Amino acid sequence: MRLPLLLLFLGCAGACHEAPPGAALAALALGTRGPDDAFSMLTDGQDVTLEAGAQGGFHVWLRYRYEGEPGASARLLRTAHRLSDDAIVLRTSAAVTVARESPPLAMFMCPSPIGLSVIDEPIVFRLQLNGEGGDELASQSITLVPRCPESERAFCLRICTG
Repeated sequence: MRLPLLLLFLGCAGACHEAPPGAALAALALGTRGPDDAFSMLTDGQDVTLEAGAQGGFHVWLRYRYEGEPGASARLLRTAHRLSDDAIVLRTSAAVTVARESPPLAMFMCPSPIGLSVIDEPIVFRLQLNGEGGDELASQSITLVPRCPESERAFCLRICTG
């Protein structure tokens, strides 16, 4: 099931989560870096061009907009998995201070694990903010289709097809 990318109050993004009594999960919207590094909304199913990183790999840039109270210490879990078979492409987390809008976040795609192609494959990207006690503050996922940049297509195909 595809989730709309419009801001929504979460309770079933990927799997249902119940908020503690009296607590509501905050809305989280996903986008990327647009012109002048401004937030640019993404749509479910959209093609995205892989971008070359400083160390020779490729990634997708994601950003989030958070509609809850900013300033809290949290843990940001970033995951990506292939829609066709649920194969994990990325799983990482880091401590963050929750902001209304995140800086660009590199979602590392390749070199991909052996035998795992990410090119032209729908990939489910998910961001989840957890509070200090492990409680979920907000989460959102979106399915995007990574494509090789034409300028580096041969190299991209070599390292992003497993």
